[in-house]
Amino acid sequence: MRDTMLDRGIELKKVTKENISSLNVVMVATLPVNYSPSFYKAIIKGRHMSYLAEVHGKAVGCVVWREEEGQTHLLTLGVFILYRRRGIGSALLNLCIKECKSKEVFLYVHAENDAAIQFYKDMGFGIVSRVPDYYRNMHDNTALKMIRHIT
Repeated sequence: MRDTMLDRGIELKKVTKENISSLNVVMVATLPVNYSPSFYKAIIKGRHMSYLAEVHGKAVGCVVWREEEGQTHLLTLGVFILYRRRGIGSALLNLCIKECKSKEVFLYVHAENDAAIQFYKDMGFGIVSRVPDYYRNMHDNTALKMIRHIT
């Protein structure tokens, strides 16, 4: 699949100090949550893993995760609307699953984000709980916790 993605001009690149501003652009454009400067510092310091998806050199998607107590916490996954349904989100998520150090990946998704919930279900995640008051500054602040076991 990676060769096919390269043929289409799609490349996955690790986030570094040099391209972290591109990560910020993608996250601001694709996610309803704003992240503090400490979040980006954790990426630079290697406490969070992060990759960008680039199409012909332009950042169009991202994934960020960290290891937590024997589990992998998928913190963010976002792709620009014009680039969705091209396999970019799946490639980013599969990269996280391939590189993570645990046998379980979990995430939180906004309870009203039907497209994201369906995407994660299609990728093998299941809903395990509803988490009220998870998000700040949103009209409905409920999240769903989803988990995928890795074999």
